[in-house]
Amino acid sequence: MKYTGRIILLFLSIMVSIIESFSEPTNLWSILEAVTFAAIAATLGWVYDKAVFYKHKVEMSEISLQNIFKSSPEPIIVYQDEKIVLVNDKFEELIQLSSTELIGKSIFHYILPEYHPTFKRRLEEMCEGKRSLERIELKIYTHQYNILDIEIASAPFVYNDKPAVEVFMRDVTKRNKLEEALRKNEELYRFITVNTTDLISYLNPNGHYEYLSPSCKCLLDFNQEEMLGRNLFEYLHPDEIEKVKTLLIEADTELDFASFSHRIKKKDGTYIWVETNARTIRKNSRDLEGIVAVSRDITERIEREKKLHETNVMLRFISNMDGLTGIPNRRYFEEKLQEEWNRTKRSTLPFSAIMIDIDYFKKYNDFNGHLAGDDCLRQIAIALKETLKRPADFAARYGGEEFVILLPETDKKGAAHIADLLQANVKKLNLPYIATKKEPIVSISLGCATLVPDEKMRPDDLIQLADIELYQAKKGRHNQFFLNQLSHLA
Repeated sequence: MKYTGRIILLFLSIMVSIIESFSEPTNLWSILEAVTFAAIAATLGWVYDKAVFYKHKVEMSEISLQNIFKSSPEPIIVYQDEKIVLVNDKFEELIQLSSTELIGKSIFHYILPEYHPTFKRRLEEMCEGKRSLERIELKIYTHQYNILDIEIASAPFVYNDKPAVEVFMRDVTKRNKLEEALRKNEELYRFITVNTTDLISYLNPNGHYEYLSPSCKCLLDFNQEEMLGRNLFEYLHPDEIEKVKTLLIEADTELDFASFSHRIKKKDGTYIWVETNARTIRKNSRDLEGIVAVSRDITERIEREKKLHETNVMLRFISNMDGLTGIPNRRYFEEKLQEEWNRTKRSTLPFSAIMIDIDYFKKYNDFNGHLAGDDCLRQIAIALKETLKRPADFAARYGGEEFVILLPETDKKGAAHIADLLQANVKKLNLPYIATKKEPIVSISLGCATLVPDEKMRPDDLIQLADIELYQAKKGRHNQFFLNQLSHLA
């Protein structure tokens, strides 16, 4: 109890006074003596009570300190007389040593030498009674000589009736590594964005620029400030707006990455080709937060590809053309035959072919020379090609003085009509043999065939049939054509 000492002594002093009153007569002096004795007893009781109170308070403080040490999530030590006098479990885990191995040693045994002056200054300030909430960072060794980054705070207090310093620690090694990695990443990103020739941009979900790398000046001649806040569609070529709109709509829901080529406008109004790789950035809710895009100038590559394509087209054209007559050669004819055969087979339409041979061409060469023979072949090829009016009709040199005509979606009657025209147009060339009555001018013989392609037949069947008809025409009097075993004299 708070007043236990005072009550007991006061009670004893009253009992003594009562006992004395039975042995001695009561007078003024005895009364004053009893009062004085009671006062002295009350004072001694008060002193005793205070001593008990402060002793209890110290005991409670020590218990509280122990509880703080045990429950603290951070390492704590008490430093006194230049040595560690108390540590908690967290500090033992941090240093990887037990309290018996730590107590009695200097804290400087675990602090890296370059941080000794900093910690010494902090201890001197604590010894002078200065309090500071400022945290300082230093590095310490563990038992395994691992180096940790530690953030400390300290405060002066009294421990076991003597001045001491309480040091609170926090392991910030991981945090510092993350911050260092973040700093390096930021520096790397800044270096890349500042020095790259590619255009790096960040767009909000509506397609407005929120960031552009300085390379936009070199690439498009726009300053960053001129494009910030403006919409991507202001710079796209009109032909590509719909394509990019579709990509933005898909990015709003599910698309995470896209790579595509498009044209973008420069400040002078011209367009360049760029290849853009875009990746979406999403919130935790998967809603679209923005789009990071990297665009590279591929104008030169596109031009090279265009020229290469044109060159390939030209080379293919040359490889498909007969060098002498300027019309398709036999290789191209075989490709075209297969292509048209498949098409007419799907549509179950008739397909006609005409095989052509120049009459007495060897005699013509012998009489007029090979140069005249070559010119004759060229003129006849032109006449055959110009006779055909439909885009699908096809004329080719089959070999030597032979030519072939393909007439997709053409029946026998149509083939006969074309054969008449071909013979007539060759006659109009009026190419003389020699001044004789029998062969006054160059003529041609033709063999016509018509089939409706099906799975049982092959494209070669049509050509073989036409070739048979040509043979029948030449077997007769030449200068005529045969159509499916029916001859027609020119």
